[in-house]
Amino acid sequence: MPQHCAAYFCANRRTIASRARGITFHKFPKDKHVRKKWEVALRRDGFTASDSSVLCCKHFKQSDFDKTGQIVRLRDGVIPSVFSFPVHLQKSEILSCSTDNTHRSPEDKFYLYGFCKVR
Repeated sequence: MPQHCAAYFCANRRTIASRARGITFHKFPKDKHVRKKWEVALRRDGFTASDSSVLCCKHFKQSDFDKTGQIVRLRDGVIPSVFSFPVHLQKSEILSCSTDNTHRSPEDKFYLYGFCKVR
């Protein structure tokens, strides 16, 4: 049975066809601290990786790979960072905040500490 990529909405499966397309699959790290960082990066509530859980190469930057040998490997300690999350899982970056309500734009969002510009 083919393995599926554990990333949210990723349809890549480990098959002969995916291998022919150059898609590589990588097991979750054995180191429990790095493994936890991978699990958190996925933003899947309640997800705990099993020994057979994998992520495909589409969730890593090119610089995360060591391609010097015959086998494509991930560099030690890399964390997956390339995802297409649905809107409700995307994190907003707060650019600035103000408690002054007079100079705010309609797209500013209200937080407990004031009105904030988000990206």
